Amino acid sequence: MTIICTGKIANTTVGHIDHAMAYPAGFQRLGHDVYVMERVGSNRCTDSNKQTIPFEQWDGRLHFEEVMRTYGIWPRCCLIYKNGEATHGLSYAEAVNVAKRCDVLITRSGEIHKAPEIFEQARQRAYFDGNPGNTQVLLQQHGENYESLNRYDHLFTLGLNIGTEACPIPTGCRQWHPLVRPVVLSLWPTSSSLGGKCFTTISTWKGRATFEWDGRYSGDKSDNWSHFLDLPQKAGQEFEIALQIDSADHQTDRHLFQDKHWRLSDPGTLRNLADYRDYIGRSRAEFSVAHNRYVQFSTGWFSDRSALYLASGKPVLVQSTGIEPHLPTGKGLLTFTTMEEAMAGIEEINGNYALHSRTAREIAEEYFDSDRVLAKILNRVGY
Repeated sequence: MTIICTGKIANTTVGHIDHAMAYPAGFQRLGHDVYVMERVGSNRCTDSNKQTIPFEQWDGRLHFEEVMRTYGIWPRCCLIYKNGEATHGLSYAEAVNVAKRCDVLITRSGEIHKAPEIFEQARQRAYFDGNPGNTQVLLQQHGENYESLNRYDHLFTLGLNIGTEACPIPTGCRQWHPLVRPVVLSLWPTSSSLGGKCFTTISTWKGRATFEWDGRYSGDKSDNWSHFLDLPQKAGQEFEIALQIDSADHQTDRHLFQDKHWRLSDPGTLRNLADYRDYIGRSRAEFSVAHNRYVQFSTGWFSDRSALYLASGKPVLVQSTGIEPHLPTGKGLLTFTTMEEAMAGIEEINGNYALHSRTAREIAEEYFDSDRVLAKILNRVGY
């Protein structure tokens, strides 16, 4: 089977790259004829000062190639500039020829629908929603032209509660198939480290798109971090966040954490897959809140990043988004809603670390293994 996978890769941080690349790497592992294609406009081609530069001078080209080589896809890929005026990897003519025999085109994110000679020729098209709640509300508000969703045959979502009574978010009159993110387990072996001292995570602070629905405001991730700033002092536990803060109040926001004894590191240092694996591998466990939209609308979202902690044999303690009916919790994967529950989860992990570590990997093998998850996708689309 010929499969084209797409996503925002050329200028995206490594944490997001792995969740995009798990699809092509996983499908290739299953023996399929896999290609990766990404369309970029001039607005994406910028230098370190955010100034627009020619595609031929853009560092994103080299980053795209490096990622493809890391995941074993190069040279079966094409970075497309605008309508094919230039490419990196396959020529545009070669990319179009691949599209002519494509059985399934899978979009994780990006603008491939703006390259009609690629997009329209696939026999089937599947869209993967990594931002549940936001995607469905915008679809409801703007109609099916939003993200060209009316042109996809299948819609999948990481919101495991989307379309159920547990979640009030609208579906836009479309059927959303719930699915967890795939993890290529061979790329994420159990860490040899027995666990460091720090509970860690990789997180944003503010700046994501927001929406209002049913009289409620989606909020931001900072809304939930603010409720747990006292945790290091209350729990007597070391915490570190590789925290991306882009707000105008950068220093003020950093001090909110530092004054409460959180250790902050720069996610920009996680430049490649090895860096990302090493950061997670040196962690004792993950502790993280969720974006407020996932919590208050009970979308059943589960983090791409948390799946990688589980695969690495690291226990995960995360704010509840309604995942409990879908994933096993209590050992290896624990959830909380209050400060008291968070503290109890930390005590439980520390008190029986070997069990939680072993169970974390077992959960990854049973629920997130790319062989299983991607087989479900192909079964859903009729292959």
